Amino acid sequence: VDVAALDLQAFDPGALICRNGRRAVLTDPFRDHDLSDVLHAAITNEISLLDKLRTLRLVLALGYGERDPHRLDDRSTDTYLREQGFSREAIERFFRPFYGGIFLDRGLHTTAAAFAFYFQMLATGHTALPAEGMGALTQQLAAPLQAAGCVRVNSPVVALLRDGAAVHGVRLADGTELAAEAVVLATAAPAARRLAELPTPEGAQQTLCIYFAGRKPVYHGKKIALNANADALVNNAQQLSNVAPSYAPPGQHLLSAVIIGVPEVDDRSVCTAALGDLRRMWAGDAQAQAALDEYYALALYRIPYAQFAQPPGVYSALPANVTASPGLFVAAEWTESSSINGAITSGERCARALLYR
Repeated sequence: VDVAALDLQAFDPGALICRNGRRAVLTDPFRDHDLSDVLHAAITNEISLLDKLRTLRLVLALGYGERDPHRLDDRSTDTYLREQGFSREAIERFFRPFYGGIFLDRGLHTTAAAFAFYFQMLATGHTALPAEGMGALTQQLAAPLQAAGCVRVNSPVVALLRDGAAVHGVRLADGTELAAEAVVLATAAPAARRLAELPTPEGAQQTLCIYFAGRKPVYHGKKIALNANADALVNNAQQLSNVAPSYAPPGQHLLSAVIIGVPEVDDRSVCTAALGDLRRMWAGDAQAQAALDEYYALALYRIPYAQFAQPPGVYSALPANVTASPGLFVAAEWTESSSINGAITSGERCARALLYR
């Protein structure tokens, strides 16, 4: 990947906690260059001083420690945080909406190994967006293959071609058969189960994302906004055009709202409810309310299989890239961890397995 070509646009560290009509800033005082946010984070009582010190201790323990992504796979994130002494308030107001948004699991039942990995990445690196959108990453990877005419689209695979246990190609929905020395399944787990009857992780984390457009920003700054209200519908929101101005035309702004799960209501109803919840997040802020008056839903995405479930113990049970069927390989996040990082790592390992088979 040519990282420079992605023109990454970075979020500011920390978060804006929205709760009971108030907003409070939390941030990393060692990496945040906004002195105003550092000061506000230091004096806020939304998170206690003891919990702030516990977070610093966790940064030292996880942020700069051994980089084994599968350690702590024997307990949930919620259990681990309580073992570290974090108060109920800190878990409810910060960890649950922040890491719940990453795991799509506000209950924090996700393995603590996943928490440790993300905490380490966030403590030592930056959260960033490609200037041309997340699709820029896959477009860059695909470009040389497309130029060579090696990519087919809209060509669903319905079956693997087998000679006994060995796999030697695929059959497309239109009946076309493609022979191959090796077949790599780079699909979501349910499709892999259907095509190859492979053992794959069970369960799915679901999400719904709405993009709203408006003429003014709801808030300023480049931090993620967390909904810490107990009855939250919107888990987190981001004024994306603050982070990456290229995400909206001049004079316009883009706000994303993430809901955990996929509510079984029509699009209009969920957009109306989400906009109402955004108003609650910025209750008492006249400028934010005036901005939201002009916001409208631009697009809505229901994602029923956003991640595979990652309970404690999941990593030791994940399948390998090499299957029991000669000629059949797997490159998918569900051999590593449910993340872009897991998908890339799995792809690299699968490539090595193919090259040296």
